[in-house]
Amino acid sequence: MATVKPESTQRESEVPEDLYPTFVTMLDSLALQAGQQIVVALGGGADSQSVLDLTLRYRQAHPEFRYLAIHLDHFFHPDSPQWAAFLREHCEQVGIDAIVEPLTVPSGPRQSKEEQGRNARYRRLGELTEPNAVILLGQHRTDQVETFFLQMKRGSGPKGLAAMAPVAAMRNTQPESASKTIRNERRLVRPLLDVTKAQIYAYARSRQVPWIEDDTNTDTDIDRNFIRHEVLPVLEQRWPAIQHTVARSASLCAEQTALLERLLSDQLRVRLEPEGFRLQPDWWDLDEALQRALLRSWFAHKALTMPSQAVLHELQTQIQRSSGGKQVKITWSGVTVYRQRKWLKVKLDRNNKAL
Repeated sequence: MATVKPESTQRESEVPEDLYPTFVTMLDSLALQAGQQIVVALGGGADSQSVLDLTLRYRQAHPEFRYLAIHLDHFFHPDSPQWAAFLREHCEQVGIDAIVEPLTVPSGPRQSKEEQGRNARYRRLGELTEPNAVILLGQHRTDQVETFFLQMKRGSGPKGLAAMAPVAAMRNTQPESASKTIRNERRLVRPLLDVTKAQIYAYARSRQVPWIEDDTNTDTDIDRNFIRHEVLPVLEQRWPAIQHTVARSASLCAEQTALLERLLSDQLRVRLEPEGFRLQPDWWDLDEALQRALLRSWFAHKALTMPSQAVLHELQTQIQRSSGGKQVKITWSGVTVYRQRKWLKVKLDRNNKAL
């Protein structure tokens, strides 16, 4: 059963690192404006509770910003209503405005419950926050390393292996219409991404931060937990700096991905039209790798779930054949891409709306 960790004292031999200077450096780098909204996304674990504690310390020195905490309960655990009640009470005790509400997570074909939950959380966070809000997340270096290995297991390329960025623009939570572009300048910020889980536990104990320990975190039938409890300890015994080096590899992948996106941006821009992705006459002469890169950039621009390599190759093959008049139509994860005259278009199964 998941329980709230009681306050505990630090052993005298342990000197926990104060994570506040790291936190301040990250937030100061964001060039925030007075009155801007700083939002803590709460899950209840030691990581997000530590981010909340750091935010409260930052608020003392920076009262010019507006602060909010948000917890969304998607009922994935039978104890989640108790967690929500604990977080609501804790926010009242520490004096921060909070939104604690249930979240309905839709089910979808060929998508994990966790992925659906993450998408629903981000969508709701976008609805509850202001357009230029900074949303603080509790992910840390150990999360980053686990994500890297999970993406590697799936055969991901550099974009997947880049894992999580310290600061990232929040994707539009709704499709854009031809007549209106939805304003979204929100940023997702991970101020503890270069900090290990062990460091966070040490900080939380030293500050007597209460948190919830989710008992499912020890279930090694879950891939992420298997990496955390079975794989990483073995690697760290052999190579103590493995978390640091894997995080560095993820950072290099992110750098290469960002460079590729900048190099592709002009080519993508000339193909984006209100009708869809235009298949210009030069398309059939492009290098196949460039074609795939442009299609992935288009999917990212529209905030679509990325297809598998096999699906992408099949789409590419259908487009190549369509120069002779054959149909283009392929579906994955609730997304259908089809050709209509000179354009590729998208239809989303969840609302049957063509884009």
